[in-house]
Amino acid sequence: MSDESNILKWRFDVSTFRLIGRDLITDRVTALFELIKNCYDANATEVTVTFENVGTINNTSKIFIQDNGVGMSFKDIRDKWMVIGTSSKRRNPLSPAPFYRKCVGEKGIGRFAVDKLGDQVNITTKQIGSESWLSVYIDWREYFNQLQDSKSDIRLFTDIENTYNFFPAEDKFKAGTTLTITQSRDIWTKKDIIRILRESSRIVSPFEKSEYPFRIHVIAPEYNIDAWSEEYKIDGRDLATTSASFGFSETKQQCLLFNETTGRIEIYETDIQPFGGVSMEFYYFDGRAREAFRRKYPDAKIDGVKIYRDGIITTPFAEQEDASDKKRDILGIDKRLWVSLFDKISTRELIGIVNITKEGNPQIIDATNRQDFTATPEYMALKDFIILQIEALEQFKKYSNNKTKSKQAKSIQHAGTGVSLIVEKVEDLIKKNPTLSNQLAPLKEIAVKAGKRIESAAKEQQEAEEEHSRHENMYLRIMSRQEEAINVAHAVKTSMGKIQRQARFFKLRFPNEDLNDYFKSYSNQIHAEMVKLERATDELFDYSKVNLPFTDINLKQLIEYLLNSYGDEFESKGIKLEMDIEDNLILNCNEIIFYDIVQNLTNNAIKAMKDSETKIYRCTIRAHNEKLVMDFSDTGCGIPVEKREWVFGIYNTTTAEQGGGGIGLYAVRMRVRALNGIVVVKDSEFAPLGTTIHIELPFKK
Repeated sequence: MSDESNILKWRFDVSTFRLIGRDLITDRVTALFELIKNCYDANATEVTVTFENVGTINNTSKIFIQDNGVGMSFKDIRDKWMVIGTSSKRRNPLSPAPFYRKCVGEKGIGRFAVDKLGDQVNITTKQIGSESWLSVYIDWREYFNQLQDSKSDIRLFTDIENTYNFFPAEDKFKAGTTLTITQSRDIWTKKDIIRILRESSRIVSPFEKSEYPFRIHVIAPEYNIDAWSEEYKIDGRDLATTSASFGFSETKQQCLLFNETTGRIEIYETDIQPFGGVSMEFYYFDGRAREAFRRKYPDAKIDGVKIYRDGIITTPFAEQEDASDKKRDILGIDKRLWVSLFDKISTRELIGIVNITKEGNPQIIDATNRQDFTATPEYMALKDFIILQIEALEQFKKYSNNKTKSKQAKSIQHAGTGVSLIVEKVEDLIKKNPTLSNQLAPLKEIAVKAGKRIESAAKEQQEAEEEHSRHENMYLRIMSRQEEAINVAHAVKTSMGKIQRQARFFKLRFPNEDLNDYFKSYSNQIHAEMVKLERATDELFDYSKVNLPFTDINLKQLIEYLLNSYGDEFESKGIKLEMDIEDNLILNCNEIIFYDIVQNLTNNAIKAMKDSETKIYRCTIRAHNEKLVMDFSDTGCGIPVEKREWVFGIYNTTTAEQGGGGIGLYAVRMRVRALNGIVVVKDSEFAPLGTTIHIELPFKK
């Protein structure tokens, strides 16, 4: 027989409501949309959001959220709405008939979003068939006041009493819920409310097929706003420069691949991913396509990738800012620097829809603040997968840009040739018939001027290409030698400290015959430190040069020197160095470029072997069929087959946790291409461990 005195129950402190409402849901617009999503789960087809006197902080400000959904009973209010952390949607994942929508709320805390919006809320609700409306009043200040009142006996959430009452309904067949939130905590500007209107059209996926609509009506009398959100049904496929739609089967996931031969985006299959199957829609817009989109959809935006769960948006888009450093870019699309320089696609060029489901992707979990996702391994894998698809589109963009540039160059060339022929024909006519000279002279003059303009245009295009290459080269040099920059900065700082201390000694004590030995010693030390600084700065200046001279390099000597310079680091990290380099290999190359290639590969290998039990780094170089063949192998974490091409993209790395920045292999490929060579990832020499980077350069022994 149990004894009640032996039973313990969990209870909540009064401060719990603040943690759930105001502190966890940190964004007012996110809070508002959480409440709108609740309307969707309630089978509403229409939601009206009304703002009254919200332009200033005042006691009369109100926000009304009214829906025509199924409403709530007293039991629903008592046992569900008023209980923290419970969600009936976990037990009943579908909304009532006839909609059978997949419910989007799951943690049961969205209702506390009202505390983020205002001090008080009144809930008015009714179900079909009920003859009365239920009204519940909650004053969030009561909860907060108890925390401030040292004399209060109320310490538990459950000790606060909230009043309710019933009043008769004129139409018992009418149903729905209205939240009246008073004393708004924030000022809402006209721009804020227009953004709400615009973004509310994105709540339901534009590709969701449903016979039951979900529309939002936004009213703000003080800003003369009274409008319905338009369904975001874009006809992107017709306007986009290129587009792709793909999905998955029980065992296979479709992906995007750019075919360099055809210049097209293709779809291929890979194994189902750890996050489960997903379907996606991507639309890439170049400059001309963006203009066409804006003309057709003036109120819509091209603004990156959105993730939808069961047809309802789940990625955060609230409180967007125009400033790039304040935008929410959880996929990191715009955080990949120098997007224009490296033909990266920004959120302003891409519309993407990623469709997931609760059942199929259970480990993709909303963060409690609803502004990101929980950083599960599955979610991180999903992010990487989305970026991979975008990179296929980026390859298309680069291909198209290069094709356009080539076409423009040919057009200019043809135009120049055409003008030259005109000039020749005119001159030939004048020679044959001098009487035509006066008549044809103006034509010749026009043709000559046109030729000069074309020549100037060709020169400008060439200079632009050279400037682009110069910027790219300079940027890569800077980024690929971050560690050297840090080392140089440290060396400079150390040397300057020594010089300053020794110079201070001279200043305070010179002359003094008793200290002559010190003066001589410190003079020598100052000179030695200045030599170090000169060497460090010379190296940086040499590396910054645009036109790098080519000289004959003894590869064995250079490689052995470079790799042996890592001796202390290899020893401290337990890495065994193996070199097999053919004798008498002389390559005409720039030493800095070659140094850069070897250094980046070596640094990558060190990072990749950080957690390896066996650590071997092997360099093999030989001449074969008029090619210099180089293999750099390690016993590190390896590169999956599907990412062997991907790793050469800028900012793409498989060693992020070990400090990899995704610059090294991109710089290697650029350097190798500059030498008219190729670089690929091939099957590891240490399989199943590690990676082998294979390089081939033109070479005649």
